[in-house]
Amino acid sequence: MKRVALFTTFYEVVSGYSLVAVAETQLRMLLDGGYEPVALVQENFSAPDDSLWRPEVIDLRPIIPFMHLSGGKIAEDFDERVDKIYDALKENLADVDVCITHDIILQSFYREHNMAMRKYAKERPDLLWLHWIHSCPSEGTDEYPNGCRHTSPPGYIAYPNSSDAPMVCRAYRLAGKEWKVVTTRSGHSIDPLAVSEYHGLTRDLAKKSDLIEGDVAVVYPARLDTGKQPEKIIRLMAGVKKMGYAPRLLIVDWQSMGERFQTYINKLNELAESLGVADEVNFSSRLNDECNNGVPRRVVLELMDLSNVYIHPSRIETYSLVAHEAMLKGNLVVLNFDLPVMREIYGDSAIYMDFGSDRVDRTYAPDEQMFWNDEAGRIIAELKHNRVLWAQTKARKEWSPRAQWSQFQPLLHLTPVGE
Repeated sequence: MKRVALFTTFYEVVSGYSLVAVAETQLRMLLDGGYEPVALVQENFSAPDDSLWRPEVIDLRPIIPFMHLSGGKIAEDFDERVDKIYDALKENLADVDVCITHDIILQSFYREHNMAMRKYAKERPDLLWLHWIHSCPSEGTDEYPNGCRHTSPPGYIAYPNSSDAPMVCRAYRLAGKEWKVVTTRSGHSIDPLAVSEYHGLTRDLAKKSDLIEGDVAVVYPARLDTGKQPEKIIRLMAGVKKMGYAPRLLIVDWQSMGERFQTYINKLNELAESLGVADEVNFSSRLNDECNNGVPRRVVLELMDLSNVYIHPSRIETYSLVAHEAMLKGNLVVLNFDLPVMREIYGDSAIYMDFGSDRVDRTYAPDEQMFWNDEAGRIIAELKHNRVLWAQTKARKEWSPRAQWSQFQPLLHLTPVGE
């Protein structure tokens, strides 16, 4: 497996600097992909004890010389400064196959680093360079040393959009070498589980249920009995899958460890299997033993951050605090039309389906599953015509590091090229 290094000028990682976020995402992607990444940082580097940036987690090398940098005036000892950085690169990239940089070839502050990189690259034609740049580059002189910011670098330039690619080619004088600019959004992917300090149980349940991969992702907290009618949500999930979309249902089965409840869960699992959604339907108590006696309210609310639809088919209800919470979390809420209290309290803030109730008996002709297949279409239509909900769904599912790994990993296998 290739040895991959990130060449940074970081001296801290807590300020919220966007380059830190991108670099950290790449490190996590590499770790998750089975790589052992190297991170070159400044020699005065510091990071929190609980951060990713620790030698126990990554091969952290604080070896980039500290120096006062200027984006304007060229330092009188410029060449000596370049040599110091070059020496550090030569010693610490000798065991590396791929080196990723961030804005090294773009920012005037990093001219010394840029020149040191180019000097070392001439000695290592086998080393693949991937240069991420995070701002629009401008054309300029090729006069030393500023020319390092306006001429073709060794390796490839990674850029997050194709609209600006011609401008990037002009800025780095890549006429005839336009292929050296690769467009990828992988560095800007965001892990939905990393944007908030989620409870460990939240993370565990989300991962084991594969909640993030759902086009329709539903969390249903309930003390399981037949009056809660979770089987109708399962049928809706089967309808979603039949339409070609990915359903995920996580039933948070509160205090359901008795034999009666477990028998009911077995029956629901059998229904899911018969409808072809056994892998898409999960129960919290069977994913993690910590859930046997219930799940903290905080965890339920956090799981709703990661879902997009809440379905409440309960036959009997006086208010439904959970539906209220789901609305606060921005979920599309589906309520029971056959409970007048639902329409009274929530009005047109939800959509309604004929789930039946203690006062309205429903029969579904000619076939119950056909009825719920049709109703699943309503959920998809509501989601896809709501820009906020569908954008959230795409960001959660398609723009995550896991989804973008297929874009990122092939870059590590490009053929090394010189300037």
